[in-house]
Amino acid sequence: MNTLSALRQRPHISVSQLKTFITCPRRFHFVYVERIPPAFRSIALSFGTAWHVAIGEMLTTDPGVEEVTGIFCDVLEHDVLHGNVPVLFDDDEDLQSCIALGSKMVAEFRRSVPMPDEIIGLELPFSSNLHDPVTGEVLERPLIGAMDAIVVEGGKPVIWELKSGKKQWSEAQLEFDLQPAAYVMGARSLGVDAPVKIIVTTKTKAPTVQSTRVNRTERDERELSHVAASVLRGVKAGVDHPVRDWWCKSCPYAGRCL
Repeated sequence: MNTLSALRQRPHISVSQLKTFITCPRRFHFVYVERIPPAFRSIALSFGTAWHVAIGEMLTTDPGVEEVTGIFCDVLEHDVLHGNVPVLFDDDEDLQSCIALGSKMVAEFRRSVPMPDEIIGLELPFSSNLHDPVTGEVLERPLIGAMDAIVVEGGKPVIWELKSGKKQWSEAQLEFDLQPAAYVMGARSLGVDAPVKIIVTTKTKAPTVQSTRVNRTERDERELSHVAASVLRGVKAGVDHPVRDWWCKSCPYAGRCL
């Protein structure tokens, strides 16, 4: 199996790319066309990286909460203090407050989420061909990504999507987010037919865990293909206009967006 890094060397499309283009074509152009390094990295991204590493360790070796917390702290500190891109904190955050919050989240995750019967794999990369829903032709770029985990619950495989966020997912997010459809397609390309479970641990004073199974149908997969085909047409046509909204204030490319 090819690694995600190897797959990303090829021309491709990803759910992150689709969401970026939908949100702001100008930012897509900076990131994926010109490949300009960002001026800074959001603490949320660094936090998410550390979270995935820590929970991955919990799933594979089932260490104690203190050990998992230590892993989270080490990864976050290294990314913040020694990463190639400066990390930008929100006004009410610093490294120590993020470490303290992450520690509480690890404990709540361990308390709230039953460990699966079996781990099929973590960070499983996939490459799936998408078809233009109008012409039926294979899109010029495959969909590439990686599933956080495929596990076995009650004798059946389930795809786990592990998230950390300031709040739980809304009903609309659970129903319409593109990522679950991509995961279902990616798992199928690996010979696994499974639903997706979204597990969101909140970054609140008293962390909570939202665990929700979501189903994606053939219609959802067609919609994902339609979005991908539309985005690729837009990129090919040179669409790169800015979309002004609240995210502009924290955009690492704001200084270039004139």
